[in-house]
Amino acid sequence: MKLFLVSIFLFCGAAQAQQPAAPTPAQAAKPNPEIAQVMKNLAILLERSGEIPAEKLEALAPQVSAFNAKVKEAVGEKILAEVARRERELDEKARADSAARTLQAFRAALQVAYTEAGGKYPKSPGELAPRIIPAVPELHLPGHERTDKIKLVDSKKYDADISKALTDSGGWLFFSSPESANYGLLILDCTHEGEDGQKFYEY
Repeated sequence: MKLFLVSIFLFCGAAQAQQPAAPTPAQAAKPNPEIAQVMKNLAILLERSGEIPAEKLEALAPQVSAFNAKVKEAVGEKILAEVARRERELDEKARADSAARTLQAFRAALQVAYTEAGGKYPKSPGELAPRIIPAVPELHLPGHERTDKIKLVDSKKYDADISKALTDSGGWLFFSSPESANYGLLILDCTHEGEDGQKFYEY
């Protein structure tokens, strides 16, 4: 029910945005008071839904569903598509930023393990949990499902081009061979590009 109300609230916001080009100050129209009140009430309903009896929320479902359809019709497919695209872009950016921070922290933990072991990396970063880190960090890269899987590359045959070791799993890739020039390198196993054009495995 809460996700349903969030959807309605977003659609109301889009509906309010579907206004003609900004008029001159002399012609400026006041916001539709009914739409403004509906948005306010929906915001309250969403915020305080835990205090409202479940049966009352469920009783609203048919009316909310009908209202939702009307709002979508009024807003139009073009605006809805624009809003969906913007939300998707923001979500992907947030996921990319989170992955970059997580990668930095995981690499730092590896360096701790390396120092403690006298200049030797663990066979797998997974060995850091739970002594140095609580658990293997989970990734949720754009274009991938959530995963904490680690692919180990115990070879030096990818020294000239690490991109050939990628499987685009969306998880972790670790070069575990002491014979490799990339020994101890932890990267994101992802060939997709971020919004800056840089591929995630290059982070």
